[in-house]
Amino acid sequence: MKDKIRPLIGLQRVPLHENIPLDTPFSVYIFPTNYCNFRCKYCAHSLPNPAFREQYGFSPETMSMEVYRAAIDQITDFPGKVKTISLTGQGEPLMNRHLPEMVAYAKERKAANRVEFMSNGALLNRNNSAALVEAGLDCIRISLQGMNSRKYRDVCGAKIDFDDFVSQIAWLYDHKKQCEVFVKIMDIALEPGEEDRFYELFSPIADRVYIEQCRPVYSGVSSTEGISTQADRYGREHKKRSVCPLCFFMLGIFPNGDVYPCETIYRPELLGNVMQDRLVDLWNSEKMHSFQLRQLTEGKNANPRCALCCAPDDVSQPEDELDEYAEELIGRLKEKWS
Repeated sequence: MKDKIRPLIGLQRVPLHENIPLDTPFSVYIFPTNYCNFRCKYCAHSLPNPAFREQYGFSPETMSMEVYRAAIDQITDFPGKVKTISLTGQGEPLMNRHLPEMVAYAKERKAANRVEFMSNGALLNRNNSAALVEAGLDCIRISLQGMNSRKYRDVCGAKIDFDDFVSQIAWLYDHKKQCEVFVKIMDIALEPGEEDRFYELFSPIADRVYIEQCRPVYSGVSSTEGISTQADRYGREHKKRSVCPLCFFMLGIFPNGDVYPCETIYRPELLGNVMQDRLVDLWNSEKMHSFQLRQLTEGKNANPRCALCCAPDDVSQPEDELDEYAEELIGRLKEKWS
């Protein structure tokens, strides 16, 4: 069991500062939908719809296959191979009925080394699990919201038959073929003393299991306001980070095709749209260069939307830290862009 207790992040990382600037992003997050069937207390979707729109400036929507195919086709234009396409956004990917088709298209086009998504898993059943596996899905990351049906109602307001839910994950694991099955839970979704039960229940039916620590990811969500970010969600303490590394190795594509320099809900800088622009041009655009340079020279808080975001202190890995290399990178980027 112990060999399965590992964070659900990619563990084979390179020092980001040694590889900047990248001619091809390491990862592209494509959002199949921004709708969610859960209202988790620590998530933006816990807000009523008007408050959600006011706080984040957009309404949930679902990606069409036309927009999706345009995004995938453009990913293949990069000079290198994207490492990961994550069909994960600010919602539940399984709410898009085209998800297996989306996985299959990305695999057919050989758009990335790895195609995966994060899910609450509540909509998993044998039919769509089998369809996703047959489509070539490389990894599913399932995020639990409790260890019984009562806790699910408390945390996310969803009515879940917990025993059936576990059996669906077990069935997927037994029929997963090439697909890795990762299962995690936030510490606030556990009752005292449930840690061992989580590992004992899910280690036999998952490739990795992990308990993450909740962080204040979403502004306007009162239940997380007092939580510190001096340690990341994996419990690793660190100095406060000024430079956000996300924009140096990823792109985020919202359901309408809008492209941003990261996958966060705050959408700090609109770069363009896949229906009018090419991703490779946006990656090398003056807008992107200016955004990256401002991160290095002024820090993330210089952008009012980035100032709301705790991603550098929450999900960024030690290998991605850029603060101490900022001056070196500024010179390197200016020389490259000139």
